[in-house]
Amino acid sequence: MKFNTTIFLLLFIICNYQISYSQDTEQPCSCLLLKESEENDEKVIELAEYIETSFHNLSSDAFNEKFDVPSFLNSIIDHKQIDKGDGFTRGYIEGISSTGKKLSQQITSSIEAGAYYNLINYRYNIEDMAYYFTFRLYSDDIGVNYHDYKVCSDGEHLKFNDIYIYITGEPLSSTLQRIFLVSKPPEESPNSPATTDATKNIFYFVASKKLAEQGKHKEAYDKISQLTAPMSTEKFTLLIKANYASSFDDELYENTLKEYADLYPQDPTLYLKKIDYNIIKGDYNKAIQNIDKLIFETEDDFLNLIKANVYVLDKDYKNAEIHYDYIVENYPDLLQGYIGYIIALNFQNRFEEIIVVIEDLIEQGYDKDALLDFLEEKEPDGTNELEAFVKSKLYKKWKRKS
Repeated sequence: MKFNTTIFLLLFIICNYQISYSQDTEQPCSCLLLKESEENDEKVIELAEYIETSFHNLSSDAFNEKFDVPSFLNSIIDHKQIDKGDGFTRGYIEGISSTGKKLSQQITSSIEAGAYYNLINYRYNIEDMAYYFTFRLYSDDIGVNYHDYKVCSDGEHLKFNDIYIYITGEPLSSTLQRIFLVSKPPEESPNSPATTDATKNIFYFVASKKLAEQGKHKEAYDKISQLTAPMSTEKFTLLIKANYASSFDDELYENTLKEYADLYPQDPTLYLKKIDYNIIKGDYNKAIQNIDKLIFETEDDFLNLIKANVYVLDKDYKNAEIHYDYIVENYPDLLQGYIGYIIALNFQNRFEEIIVVIEDLIEQGYDKDALLDFLEEKEPDGTNELEAFVKSKLYKKWKRKS
């Protein structure tokens, strides 16, 4: 779970908004929260399923249609330190007004690349007095992330006006508001130290992005490490630093995650980051505990797949088998569940049962040659987790006859 597209989307937004001095007036917030009722329950489910269907058709139209942009933007500038009439503020808001479209396109692109984006639940939060529905984003490359959509009504139609993103530990509006606050030049002389530091920080941020795009992750890490407080200790800064570090130095990545945990110990979504940290440290029991906490928080049984993966790392193949079997039964369209199940059986030398699973996949419509090539494929270092099985007499005999 080292890499997450949401982090890099935020970096793109940070580095690419254009400062202008538009005279557009503030758009009033007209998207209001709903009261809890059975009728509204049904409407929220309908809204969530409408967006899910659109994404599964590789379209972001429903997301863009239902995202109440004026309400979202107003929540960003609703802060006592923000002058809504200031030219810098208007320029910033104009620059990030397409954030929703960029995010929806990123989600669509991830799905096209093989990621899963699924609606998992909805709820009414009594404390916030608001409805939310939750999507899970998952792929082998980006790991797991969750998006909590906050529902509102414009008087005629249900919409949403914010998204709590688990990997960042806060609503998207809060992230963009804090980015604004740390990047806005102080109301001082242009040559004052504070103004100079703010300008340098933005320069370092942009420079680190360009280096990362060139594949120079160490240089990008070194550049972003030059940021000064308070920007250097912001959540988004530390998360981006961690992602840079993950590309070239696991120990540095581990240290950055620890710094994040020390600074934000009460982060309600720290479990996502702790799991990765625990795995790097080889503390698989702690990783399992944090996965269980995340399952409790999200009510998402899909996390049993991540749990099974950790059991494999811990060489607890029986428990891995049990959890992969759960995924196969409850998510029969997910190939990763079957592959994990095969790996768990392989390490228990239960080759006959692996043959049964392979035959089942072929019967489901998976291409036999492509499937066997995948099972026999070696990693770049020449290893193959299924080596014992693919070299077994049983497999070779079955392959010749089938």
